[in-house]
Amino acid sequence: MAGRPLIPRVRSYIGEIISELKKVVWPTREEARRLTIMVLIIAGAIGLFLGVTDYGFTRFMEWLTSLGG
Repeated sequence: MAGRPLIPRVRSYIGEIISELKKVVWPTREEARRLTIMVLIIAGAIGLFLGVTDYGFTRFMEWLTSLGG
């Protein structure tokens, strides 16, 4: 393969990409919208959970370090 010129290899590669993309079953607009909303809700919930957990640990550590002083 190293002996073949670059341009034909690139054309072949792009042709294979196009061929594979034609086999893909793309989601409908409604599926994409529903899944996007689901991802945003889950990401928000995880962010909220991590934020509350971080705040709780911060307050706990402040309380713990104030006991010694």
